[in-house]
Amino acid sequence: MLTSALKFRGAFEKLLAEDILYNNYFMENEEDGEKRIGPPTCVSWDEIHRVVMFLRLFFNCTVAFSASKTVTSSLCYNEIVIIEQHLIALSFHNDEVLQEQAKAMRTKFEKYWDGLLNMNPFVIIGNVFDPRNKMQFASICFEKLYGKGNMESTHLRSSIKALMKNLYEEYASRLSSFSQGVSKSDMGNSEQASDVVFDLSDEDGYDRESLYSELDHETAKEEASSELDIYLMEKRVPRMKNALGMDYDVLSWWRRNSAKFPILAELARDVLAIQVSSVASESAFSTSGRVLDPYRSCLTPNMIEALLCLQQWMRNTMAAEKIANLAQMVDELEFHDSLGDLLSRLTKMGKMDTDYQVLHDAFFRYQTKPKLTSLGELYFEGKEFEVKLRETKPGTFLT
Repeated sequence: MLTSALKFRGAFEKLLAEDILYNNYFMENEEDGEKRIGPPTCVSWDEIHRVVMFLRLFFNCTVAFSASKTVTSSLCYNEIVIIEQHLIALSFHNDEVLQEQAKAMRTKFEKYWDGLLNMNPFVIIGNVFDPRNKMQFASICFEKLYGKGNMESTHLRSSIKALMKNLYEEYASRLSSFSQGVSKSDMGNSEQASDVVFDLSDEDGYDRESLYSELDHETAKEEASSELDIYLMEKRVPRMKNALGMDYDVLSWWRRNSAKFPILAELARDVLAIQVSSVASESAFSTSGRVLDPYRSCLTPNMIEALLCLQQWMRNTMAAEKIANLAQMVDELEFHDSLGDLLSRLTKMGKMDTDYQVLHDAFFRYQTKPKLTSLGELYFEGKEFEVKLRETKPGTFLT
């Protein structure tokens, strides 16, 4: 609503300068005697603009989290770090209003995430499986949040690597029969030139690419002993603008490189399939209550079981009705066919209905209209008695 109102700032300022009725309206009092609020001044418009810029960040992150037809697990950690960085910067902003709001929101943010220490590690692992980030982006975020060389950042980095190694070994044991050895000659940038990404910079001034600019393209010099090591040591996919304006498809990259990373591709597929948010984006900004959409809802196991049974019953009922309707249509078609056969046989035998035969002879055989009565085409009540009197001769009796 505020974004839409900003588009008409010039119109309201022109009304304030030229329209007397507009100004007089705000000079009047309400029915309860209170003075009307307004009109909006230049200071009010500037405050609205700052609030819109402040909320735009959270709106964009909420939309990214709530996507239902695209991968969200690879974007979640990026958005969380962006939110925390901007909250820290706005906490020291010159605008006192924004500073107070940022401090209050930062307190709630740190209480919820506990400085990202208690975050679900799969949020970070999903980001690592984005070939544009890999482990380098997470390492930079750890250093920016906790300081370079800090024990917390080192602990987070080592714990994420250990968890990914354990996951890889678990998948390798299950898919060992399908796994293929990857030679060292396969190492290098396997990304094709077509895999370029859309620029994620916001129009409202929030730079979402500043963190990525610090990523380098160097590869590790260590020996690779598994698909996971090879993937983490390879060059990252460069972040470039897409001429078509399309978002980067992480799943397509893993689909094309599944022959090179068969075990790791299975792991990445399962991790990237995780849905970050189970709440519709509308409910995050709605005060009217819960909002359910076709993709997300909170249901108990008993309700799910009841819905599944009801769905099965409805499908069986609809199938039975469909079969009954088809049988009825077949019966009607057979009935019409039998009537057509009967009519054709009667026509060949010359035994059509009498009235139809009379009309047929009158119009097509004799071309004369048949008499409807003995007195002609028209008949009046008593006309036959009148004719009979006129034809009676003297000395005869009427019968």
